[in-house]
Amino acid sequence: MATNKKIEFWLRVVLSALAVCLFFAVQAVYWPVIISLIITFILAPLRDGIQRGLESCLHRHVPKDISILLSFVVLIGILVIMTNSIVKPLIGQLNLLANNFGTIVERTYDLVILLESDRTPFYIPDQVKAIINETFVKISNYGIDGVTNLVKSVFAIAGTVVEFFVVPFITFYFMKDGSKMLTSFIDLYPENYRNHLYTYFREVHRVLSRYIRGQLLMSCIIATLTFLGMWLMNVPYPLVIALIAAVTEWIPIIGPIVGAVPAILLGAAVSTALALKVLVFYVVIQQLDGHFIMPQVMGKVISIHPVVIVIALLIGGTLLGVAGMILTVPLVAVLQVTCRHLWFFSAYRERMLKENGKD
Repeated sequence: MATNKKIEFWLRVVLSALAVCLFFAVQAVYWPVIISLIITFILAPLRDGIQRGLESCLHRHVPKDISILLSFVVLIGILVIMTNSIVKPLIGQLNLLANNFGTIVERTYDLVILLESDRTPFYIPDQVKAIINETFVKISNYGIDGVTNLVKSVFAIAGTVVEFFVVPFITFYFMKDGSKMLTSFIDLYPENYRNHLYTYFREVHRVLSRYIRGQLLMSCIIATLTFLGMWLMNVPYPLVIALIAAVTEWIPIIGPIVGAVPAILLGAAVSTALALKVLVFYVVIQQLDGHFIMPQVMGKVISIHPVVIVIALLIGGTLLGVAGMILTVPLVAVLQVTCRHLWFFSAYRERMLKENGKD
């Protein structure tokens, strides 16, 4: 009998793993679900705050549907404000950047010629000069097309939003019945394993929700500081640079470095002095980010060794490109929680059986 229960348990585990693999194999399914989960993690505190506020004002129970719908209204209002104040000027700057990209590359290439000459006070090895030359050749060949494609991609995303019409629907039911869905899944397993599964999913939920909210807040802070710095220093296209900084902030370790390169190049297109100012600005910002902003916002949400993160970045970038690099840290954090629970599963199970007085 015990053998049959073990077989039944591991069969369910295998079926669950196969369901997860099937989920990730169908791209049309997992992206709407992932986006819905991210929105759910972001809106859940707002939903709970609205719920408590309404019940406090009305002195009666308020259906969760109302607080969810009101949180959607707040989100839509924020998106409308962002569209009018940020997205429209951003599209204009992207178009202007695409039109002027050739001139910017030529001016920046003059800086490279200056670095190669004997007039520069810095010694630059020939190997480094060769790498810089090769980089600018590639930029000049593909830069215009790349920026143009970026502009087209923005409109392409806007044009295919219809494909994600299910996202609000999925998000609504995640926010309303997420706990019930989780309970229904856990109830598929024997009673002796349920407490362990509850603990596991609570830890995963806590790690992912704190990471997503913290990372979103950090991106907004870095984007705001970057925009103000570029605007005050009169660096061209400050909104574009701020957008790049916000996106690359989600890529650990190497993201901020990658985000600094376009800003330095645009500064170099104006003058060498401006490029140096931008470089100093980014060094200061990254020091603030690493020693003040990140510890205050993220705390000890995720504790992963930098070497593990770098290896995971290489794997994620190879498999899914930029999206894989952005998803690397949360996926590794979930894997870390999973491995910890699997490692101590037998000890946990024995303790639970002893507490429940079962053999």
